[in-house]
Amino acid sequence: MGVASVLKVRQEGSRNGTAAPVRLILVAGQGMPQRVLCIESDASTRVLVRRLLEASGLAVDESATGLDGIALARSVTPDLVLADTRLPDIGGLEVAARLKQDRVLAQVPFVAVGRSLADRDAALAAGCDGFIARPIDETHFVDEVKAHLSGQRERPSVEAALRASDPSRDLDPGGVAFMRDLAHELSTPLTPLAGYLKILQSERLGALSPQQRKVMDGMASAVTKLTRIADNLSDFASLQAGPAAITLSPVDPDVLAGEVANEMKAAARDARLHLEVRLSRGGQVLADPHKLRQALANVVHNAVKFSPHGGEVLIEVSRGAGKLRFSVYDQGRGVPAGAPERIFEPFRHADRTDEARVPGSGLGLPVARRIAEAHGGRIVVESPPHTQPSLGGHQYTGSKFVIEIPVDAAAATPQPPAGIPR
Repeated sequence: MGVASVLKVRQEGSRNGTAAPVRLILVAGQGMPQRVLCIESDASTRVLVRRLLEASGLAVDESATGLDGIALARSVTPDLVLADTRLPDIGGLEVAARLKQDRVLAQVPFVAVGRSLADRDAALAAGCDGFIARPIDETHFVDEVKAHLSGQRERPSVEAALRASDPSRDLDPGGVAFMRDLAHELSTPLTPLAGYLKILQSERLGALSPQQRKVMDGMASAVTKLTRIADNLSDFASLQAGPAAITLSPVDPDVLAGEVANEMKAAARDARLHLEVRLSRGGQVLADPHKLRQALANVVHNAVKFSPHGGEVLIEVSRGAGKLRFSVYDQGRGVPAGAPERIFEPFRHADRTDEARVPGSGLGLPVARRIAEAHGGRIVVESPPHTQPSLGGHQYTGSKFVIEIPVDAAAATPQPPAGIPR
């Protein structure tokens, strides 16, 4: 029998109610057709995909958003998922990650549709089984889809593989845009979240119990960490693309050091560390306050992370000979021999194989160095410190990181810092 029987059903799970009827093409003697789920926000692209695939004997389900697509995939269990990398609610790679975690859908091929080599590399690195470039090539599209239905899986390009083994290599100029986009995607929800937390912590909406305040403080600390990661990604992408844009304005180094110390209080408390700040009392200087604060926060975070429980961390601010210096001392194990330069390479970590700490992003110290260099300065590492703090006190046997930049005094009245740990 060569007659095809066509059954029309209404697509379930669509939130906008505008999806067209889904046609299931039943061919006698061949059983049920293979099903492709197309998750695509552009209506014209959905129409094109449906026309091409149904003409080749495949059944097509549609969704205009990532969340609806996930729900539909769990409902119909497609033979292949085709999804745009840039959906209006959640990205296509997030859709892939969620479906790959589903016990039933984990083995269903997932093919991303994107716009660039960077999109392709990101999709394959995220676990997608294939990639199709936009705009869709009608001549080869059906063959590509059927190849993936038959089990074909793409591998990252040679350049992407090399970059995975040595991420510091600048093989893909699109990687800069990817990092900048990723930083933006992280920052977008973090900004209001940080604002809401401040409102709750201020008790404008009601008094907090001690337990509630502890929970809020922990959440605020986590948001601060994520914000620092997003800032590092954004700045590293900008620094990779070209010279950093430094916006000079009056800044009091003592106030800046105090703000960084206060930001690190929760992490220091969790590690049972004592964090101290020694001030220069030298007044304001001209520098980029946001970037300089970020550089110092990255260095202090590194000291806190690798200090032993009960240890001491010191931030010493000093001025002299037209230079501003932030010296950060710790009592950790120090930088391994031969590693002082490697720790400033992007995505590299010092070899601490005997430590249980999970490594960070690998961008904190590289970004700090590049910010110092953008100011015309440098970062110096001494491990162990060649000299101890000028006013004595504790003995620091781990490392000493010095951010040193040339500065001019600003014509402004110094403001006494408040709430600085001593």
